[in-house]
Amino acid sequence: MSDTIRTGTACETTKARRVSVQRRRVRLQNKPPENVIFKQVETPDELSQVSKLLYDSYTSAGLMTENGTGYRFIPYYVLPSCYTFIAKTGDTVIATTTLIVKSREDLPLEKIFSLSPIQQWNRRIAEGGTLAIHPDHRSRNGELVHALLKYTFQLAREDLGLHDIVMASNPTHRAFYEGLLLFRRLSEEVIDTFDYVNGAPAVGGHLNLTEMRKDYAATYQGVPEQRNLFKYYMEYEFDSFQRPDKVVSTYNGNRWSPTNLDLFLHGPMQGASALTRSELELLRRRYPSRDYDWIFNRYSLPEPSALVDANAAGFVRLKSQNTTPVVVRRIEEDRIHVTCERPYELLEGRELELLHNSKFQPPTTLQSVTLTGGSEATLRYDAASSPAITALLTNAGKALQPRQAALSEVRNYHDNELAFVG
Repeated sequence: MSDTIRTGTACETTKARRVSVQRRRVRLQNKPPENVIFKQVETPDELSQVSKLLYDSYTSAGLMTENGTGYRFIPYYVLPSCYTFIAKTGDTVIATTTLIVKSREDLPLEKIFSLSPIQQWNRRIAEGGTLAIHPDHRSRNGELVHALLKYTFQLAREDLGLHDIVMASNPTHRAFYEGLLLFRRLSEEVIDTFDYVNGAPAVGGHLNLTEMRKDYAATYQGVPEQRNLFKYYMEYEFDSFQRPDKVVSTYNGNRWSPTNLDLFLHGPMQGASALTRSELELLRRRYPSRDYDWIFNRYSLPEPSALVDANAAGFVRLKSQNTTPVVVRRIEEDRIHVTCERPYELLEGRELELLHNSKFQPPTTLQSVTLTGGSEATLRYDAASSPAITALLTNAGKALQPRQAALSEVRNYHDNELAFVG
């Protein structure tokens, strides 16, 4: 539940003063924090430390109530569409943040803000959040915060193929996100009560990654180097940033083995206690292999049907032999969900060609096409005609080809469609 307060135009003088103060306080280095590495969460210990850090940070700030476990767990933590990033010194996690890639389910933010102002058929969106810094590593100049955000924005642009990051933040942080990082408003609304963070107020914003370089260059032109966010976020290269192997066909972020998944759900975190039945069912579909049966059998869930959230370029060949570009959003055992600029053209669709493992796969025969509203459509397909899709569903836990190989293949095929590839 949430209550909404409508606000008029804020006092421009006050806003300008706050932004000016924020920008004067910035002291950035042309190198990353010493003895700190930045990486994606890969081990159960790292995710456990993240959950502990968030619990301590959120309870102390009044953003969640104590639950007796000492961990903050949300369902997205173990979904492949969620990427958790951390800063570590030695074996200790000292900072974290996440990106939850928009799938067919609503993002947490969509409970209070609409994404309609920025949604387009060929753009990919993720929600940024759960930013926390260990108290011993906070500084007035925010060196660690900026390094972690730089890392997150860089991977979002270059590895995940995202176009926008959306977020809900406390109104008291507006000057930081809007004045420094150039987030734009999703709306002028201020939400008085957001249950996701224990009833704290929230404002919605988004960062346009495709225009980030241009916006930062214009805003920080001529600014001294130590306060120049354009140079820091767009030009400096940090060796301590670990670039994970990403995929172009499916999101493969927080995907865990049966043993590790059971540890998160039923071990000290007690993550399962935070899940509704519908969330358990969705989680089961994201982990459909029989290897996971022993984890989920206790919940008497329906027989799972596999699904993967996709980030795949493709095109539908029409009966006229013309083609229509699509973005494949989700693949299931009997249907494929796509977005398209002119979805009505898909009604004449005959075959789908999908980019997978760095090359376009043999055509998948379409059985029917249903327009589901806006730019969305659902394609029913003949599974027997598509071994590549079957392999993708049955081996969803395995990493696919790196993004650059796929991009090279697409350039050779149709250069003008690069906007549709992650």
